[in-house]
Amino acid sequence: MKKILALILISCFLLPQMAFGGAWTVPKGDIWMQQQIKWIYGSEDFGPENDRRKLPRDAKSWGWNMIPEFQFGAADWLNILFRMEYKQAWYKEYNRPNMWGPYSVKNHGLVTIDPGLKIRLMKEPVVLSLQMYYSIWNPDYEVLPLMDVAEQPGLTDRTNYFEIKAQLGKKWDTKIPFYTGFETGYRFNVRNVTNQVPLFWEFGFWPWKPLLIKTEIDCMFSHDKTRTKNAFEKSWAIWRIGPNLELITLWDMLTGKDVTTKDYENSVTRAGKSLNLECQYGYTFYGKQTTAFEEIILKVAMQF
Repeated sequence: MKKILALILISCFLLPQMAFGGAWTVPKGDIWMQQQIKWIYGSEDFGPENDRRKLPRDAKSWGWNMIPEFQFGAADWLNILFRMEYKQAWYKEYNRPNMWGPYSVKNHGLVTIDPGLKIRLMKEPVVLSLQMYYSIWNPDYEVLPLMDVAEQPGLTDRTNYFEIKAQLGKKWDTKIPFYTGFETGYRFNVRNVTNQVPLFWEFGFWPWKPLLIKTEIDCMFSHDKTRTKNAFEKSWAIWRIGPNLELITLWDMLTGKDVTTKDYENSVTRAGKSLNLECQYGYTFYGKQTTAFEEIILKVAMQF
């Protein structure tokens, strides 16, 4: 039983949500909104020494997250951010001794509410911004100890945290336009989880005016031995790739409008109105005390 509970504790926390991305800010008075749905699945986990291994008894862990996000341009250089996240998770063992009986658990709930700010510090030669937000954990769906079956699998790391990040971005208007971005900072957890260092890199290019192809590496590294002596240490690194279809640009082209670079860069630079549909595949290639999830992500975003 202790082994089962330790496994649940270590490997069935769903991966934390992705941070608000991109160094570019929404212009004053504009609103950017996005609805993200993420499906995740895993049959392996990473142990305390970053060793990848199959879950015992042919277990599987899967679930989905729904993440609405909102950004408002209080000024061209200052954005107000807000996000919330709903998660649903399942864990089931498919190869257990008959005398043990079946083992299948599920959990769901609105788990975090995240207000924040983004301050743009410069536009040239690169876009440089400072992003801060506070993630408020909602304990209503995780009020019992994790050992209680009603609280398995765990949905979060059960911690509020404050995160501050520097964000860099640059776009090049070459024959095939492309951009890249980089983010790093520090996450201060307030419960029994070590502090963490986020790292994020993305690259994208437009092979066709309405179509952006992008890839990214999203990492979170545990700052070991911070917080308390026995604080939970957790790290991960995820690779994602996928297309982003810019629907306003596509409509303009179909109706005969002469589309320029400035008309279709909005999904990245937040320069003007946009409506985008994005799909991504994600793969966890590194971890420490977390499930080795694969992801399928769907995003619908608009700016007005």
